[in-house]
Amino acid sequence: LFIPGPRFARALAKLAPQLTASAERWRTAGPWLWGAAATIALVALVWLADLSPARTIAAMLPDNARSAMGGQVVKSISEGRAFCEEPAGLNALNKLTDRLVTAAHVDRPFKVDVNDWALDNAFATPGENIVLTRGLLEAGEGPDEIAGVLAHEMGHGIELHPETGLVRAMGLAAAAELLMGGGGTLGNIGIVLLQLSYSREAEGQADDHAVAILRDAGISSKGFAQFFERMSKRHGGSGGALGKGGLGGMLSSHPDTDKRLTKVLRSSGYEATPALSRKEWSALQSICTKTASSASESPISTDDKDQ
Repeated sequence: LFIPGPRFARALAKLAPQLTASAERWRTAGPWLWGAAATIALVALVWLADLSPARTIAAMLPDNARSAMGGQVVKSISEGRAFCEEPAGLNALNKLTDRLVTAAHVDRPFKVDVNDWALDNAFATPGENIVLTRGLLEAGEGPDEIAGVLAHEMGHGIELHPETGLVRAMGLAAAAELLMGGGGTLGNIGIVLLQLSYSREAEGQADDHAVAILRDAGISSKGFAQFFERMSKRHGGSGGALGKGGLGGMLSSHPDTDKRLTKVLRSSGYEATPALSRKEWSALQSICTKTASSASESPISTDDKDQ
């Protein structure tokens, strides 16, 4: 129906404003405006409540998915390097791990492996998996030092820091591809983990768990503080060649080093026994005298492993 004359249109708009062009534009824009408002409200809620969407998503991952993800990460980190499995050393490692897991009061056990790698580092990976390196054991001056590092990495695992970091860095689609054994860029997932730098807050949380675990295990936290201080001085507190996902991440909060050491040392006033006996400590440091190998793998020289 076409009716010429602006007077009629103005009169009709007063009687039926829902028929106007501006009303139609508002109806079209309404869902978008409500969506934007809801998004702003959600972001504000997350910010005010200090929530982490990535942490929430990580906590929602089923245990078997986290374990599969952790297995892929460990496989990628260890590619081209053997796992250490000298029997006496494995017994010592299992004894120390069991002692710390019991003290951690967690409902899922941690799986700890030692990689034949000269780099002095430790990695917490998804699914309560932890990788220690031969270089780390060689750098330790006593079992209490390694117990402290191991308890710290357990703290990262308890707080789901590895899962959270991977979700944040790679997104859910990449995580799904990882779980299905995808290749491409995910073939270097271990490198991604190495480059993840935990925040000061995350390192503080891991420190708190380490202190509590060592205390409940009856292991002095002085060894952890001494090792942390010595590694910090050696690598200038920046992580250096350590890799940010392990000790490099632990040392990345260099300005807070003194405060963190003070906190760890302040907690050491309790009865403690050595984490391992001298014989067990010697066996643990020699765990890489025997390594897992496959007949299909070609021998790897020491120089190749240390790259």
